[in-house]
Amino acid sequence: MAGAVKIPHQDESLIKTRRRQIFLAACRVLARKSFHQATVKEIALEAGIAAGSVYLYLRSKDEILLLLADSMVGELVEGLPEIRADSAGDPRRELLGIMRRVLDIIDRYREAFAVLNHEVRYLARRQRYKASLQTILEPYLSSLGSVLKRGREMALMQVEDVASVVEAVHMLCSGWSTGTGLLEKTDKETYWREISNIIQGRFFIDAA
Repeated sequence: MAGAVKIPHQDESLIKTRRRQIFLAACRVLARKSFHQATVKEIALEAGIAAGSVYLYLRSKDEILLLLADSMVGELVEGLPEIRADSAGDPRRELLGIMRRVLDIIDRYREAFAVLNHEVRYLARRQRYKASLQTILEPYLSSLGSVLKRGREMALMQVEDVASVVEAVHMLCSGWSTGTGLLEKTDKETYWREISNIIQGRFFIDAA
């Protein structure tokens, strides 16, 4: 867990529970206001814990952003074994499965994800948080990268630069949160059909 403080005499399960409380509370607060308007005290009250207790689990307000990323990526990682099993060895199906789970996670925490997506560049520019952010995002980015490489090796995907396609996939999924104004009258399933069709039409090769 990136950013978690080692607390004497507290077991990992309690730390995990408290961080989950803070994450969900932050998501609710960020549905009402921006990250910079929100306060640690407000998030603590929303979580039902004392304001000072937040700093037992996070070192600063900025680390709430790391917690958002860590929690959302964690939900993706939990689903990867099932996605791989359901794909039956077909990297095209696995890629769509990962994308669908990412979209569902973004939808579940839509406003908080929009905040995170906006603030992540700020974190990446700060040496204090850069390494932690890279560690948190690595399982997500590598899951996309590895399936794209396998698809290319099996001649099932047309991919020239893996990093570019990883970014493209991420941007398509992120659009569900960042494009809320334009998508005001679009439902999630319609959006999913459109972005999955883009990926299939551009990168997938039909098996002979």
